[in-house]
This record gives sequence, C-alpha cells and structure tokens, in this order.
Amino acid sequence: MLVRVCSLKDVPENGMIRVDLKGKELLVARIGERVYVADVWCTHEEGDLSLGLLEGDVVMCPLHRARFKLSDGGVLEGPDGEPPESIPRLRTYTVKIQGVDIYIEEP
Repeated sequence: MLVRVCSLKDVPENGMIRVDLKGKELLVARIGERVYVADVWCTHEEGDLSLGLLEGDVVMCPLHRARFKLSDGGVLEGPDGEPPESIPRLRTYTVKIQGVDIYIEEP
C-alpha cells in the first residue's frame, strides 16, 4: 500500500527535510529529478540525518560524520573514519512520484 510522504514542493531542490509519518521519522532528499526517502536516524548513535550534510546522493551524519548512500542505504564511511562495516546500513524506501506528491510503500 502506498503512503503519501509529502509534496515535491516541500523538499528544496538539492536539499532534504525530516518528515514524521505515522510515528515513523523519515529523511526526504531531492537531488535534481531524483527523490530519496530513508530513515532519518543514523545507525550509529541516532544522529538526525536531516541536520547533516548532503553531497549529491550521500548524506553525512552531523554527529560523527558517518556517510550513507541514499540510493541503497550503503555505508560509505563509518563514524569518525571507521570502516563502513562498523555500522548497519541505512533503511531506504522505494519512492513513487504521483503528480506532485511523494509516496513510499507503507513502512
């Protein structure tokens, strides 16, 4: 079942926002024509990724600089330069755009 997350106009181009959806906290990022949705909390110590740095389709946690690829949740760099395998990957969601709205499969 598809669940509406937000509107495209809510997310700045080449930016990201935090969305609270039915008790689930999500990160929504828009890079050009691509939209990504992932859990908002870093898998290391639950830093709020929406407050982090977005570089292309990679988000860096504001707490300890762990880096995640938004397309698949892969860890590119662990906290404070640790190896990627030192923390779990980020949960990502399949995104569907319908008109001006962003949807994901119900989490």
